[in-house]
Amino acid sequence: MVNRIIQSLGLSTSRYILASIIATHILLLPFLYQTITYAYKANSFEQFETHARDLSGLLADVLSTKHLLDDFKSISETLDSAILGGKINYIDIIGRDDFIITTTIDTILTRKDFLEDTAVGDHKDNIFYMKIPFFFKQPDNISYHLRVGFDESQLNDQISLAKNLIILILTGYFILIITIIIFNTKYISTPLRQLRKFSNEIANGNTEIELHTQSKLTDVQELTHDLEKMRLTLVNLALRMQHKATHDDLTGLPNRFLFTDRLHNTVTLAARKQQSFAVLLIDLDRFKEINDTLGHSIGDEVLTIISSRMSKGIRESDTLARIGGDEFAVILIDAGLIVAETIARKIIQLIEPSFNVHGHSLKIGASIGISIFPDDGSNPGVLMQKSDIAMYNAKNNNLGIASYHPGLDFDHYENLLLTHDLKNSIIQGEFKPKFQPIINLKTKEISGCELLLRWEHPEMGLILPDKFIPLAEKENLIGELTHWTIKHYASQLKDLINHHKNFTISINISPNDLLDSALLHSIRQTIKNDELPAENIYIEVTENAIMKNPIRSADILSQFRSLGINISVDDFGTGYSSLAYLQKFPISTLKIDKSFITNLTKESNNYPIVSATITMAHDLGMRVVAEGVEHEETITLLNELECDFAQGYYYRQPQYFDEITQWIKNYNKQS
Repeated sequence: MVNRIIQSLGLSTSRYILASIIATHILLLPFLYQTITYAYKANSFEQFETHARDLSGLLADVLSTKHLLDDFKSISETLDSAILGGKINYIDIIGRDDFIITTTIDTILTRKDFLEDTAVGDHKDNIFYMKIPFFFKQPDNISYHLRVGFDESQLNDQISLAKNLIILILTGYFILIITIIIFNTKYISTPLRQLRKFSNEIANGNTEIELHTQSKLTDVQELTHDLEKMRLTLVNLALRMQHKATHDDLTGLPNRFLFTDRLHNTVTLAARKQQSFAVLLIDLDRFKEINDTLGHSIGDEVLTIISSRMSKGIRESDTLARIGGDEFAVILIDAGLIVAETIARKIIQLIEPSFNVHGHSLKIGASIGISIFPDDGSNPGVLMQKSDIAMYNAKNNNLGIASYHPGLDFDHYENLLLTHDLKNSIIQGEFKPKFQPIINLKTKEISGCELLLRWEHPEMGLILPDKFIPLAEKENLIGELTHWTIKHYASQLKDLINHHKNFTISINISPNDLLDSALLHSIRQTIKNDELPAENIYIEVTENAIMKNPIRSADILSQFRSLGINISVDDFGTGYSSLAYLQKFPISTLKIDKSFITNLTKESNNYPIVSATITMAHDLGMRVVAEGVEHEETITLLNELECDFAQGYYYRQPQYFDEITQWIKNYNKQS
């Protein structure tokens, strides 16, 4: 039939052109078919996998809100609902020791059929298996896995239908082209060759070339327009893909990949121009508590707000990137140390003001580490390392901003060693309690002791709380350390309390412990098992710890008070709260920070503050303890101000149990 058509044209040139075009399309159409079907199939597989992972993640999030024992029926109903949805052929939950929870609905699949797929169609069984780790809401935090099998058959049917449709479209296209060539081969051969050339360029990845022809034929113009539209679509898709690959989805800021690329370019350019620039590493303070307490959705909104605020603190030439969960980094072009610290302070000032998210009044801080090129390093890796060391120095010492200097390397190395040893040291009992006496200023008697923990490291010697507490909080081990200390040394606490009826023991509670109800349950159990009198126990929390989450703090402190345990506010005066606000909490004792007491005189600026604090605390029904007492003159002033209790080196430094017991006996004899 084709030969008859060619012969009817009567011209050898036309035959040659038509034959060439036919041959060209015979070669081109399979390529177009393979390209389009491959792209469609890859996109369909990606959408299927994304939907499967989103649905599995949603199921895992739902299950993570349930308690394994209390919500077992609800868990089973959730699995049943997933099967009844029609897109899931198999679902179960597997835990440690092969413990498994399955759906109550019969399926054609069995547990032994489960074989996790790395991609759609991996095992040719029309089922896409995947496994998602998650935690039930329970104290032991054991990891479980949600295993789900998604039906691939509908996807395969869609792909088969698409292939047929693509074949139909390409066939129609081929017939249309041949028909047009029959009527005007010479007129359309040139634009078709041009289009073929452009198509090959696009197929080879050259999407920058613009498609155009000189033909006035409507079909050719439309084909050109369609191909140009396809090219523009590919260009836009490539741009979106490139943006997605180099930017953070949540904040829209450059991600780690783009930041690293820009840092390399900045190093090269700065070295060529012999200029300096700064790298800032920013870690948000208290973000994890917000994320864990209020949920990831609020955490995401907080990150969006904070990133927007930080963007206002940098110049157009600078780069702000989100490189981790709550970690950000900045490249400050043509900036030395003075400029870098100025901008860092501005960033912190922009971050710190409180803001509201879904009715929650929140406040975020930040710790910033600074390194300077070329003083602190001449390559990106070293600059990031130095910024990281400086940032941890700022965080661990509550500095806000810290610039790198060589002495920080040893501190960083030491912190790494201590962090590595921390968990085993708790288990091996390297943490020992010391006790510092608290004296009743009116009766001169010992009213109680404060428990102060010390780490007796086998290689590095005695390590004080200022060093190991931030590390324990960072590694989420502070709760375990507090639980272990109270449980392990309960007998010593009981022996000290037995010195007299009103003898009290004060135990410091970190901000992380305060927001963790597990500590409340642990102390309740210890009081019951070891017969500790709850009314003789004080827990000490800082005002800053309370103000991080006032609503949650009030609830936890009220539960402590309902057990009979007393509440003390430690280091009062160093935070931003007021006595009027603190009276909303069940607080019985106020401890004035030692910074106000150590060098107290009537002429000092601290004297009216201490006097007013004692008076107001008494008016609110609170007892007052002065910390950091070192001189007899201070005792005299505190008595004049009618302070209730005193604590400090004037009486005794913190001592181990046997030493403090003997000291108490000697003190009582002298009294």
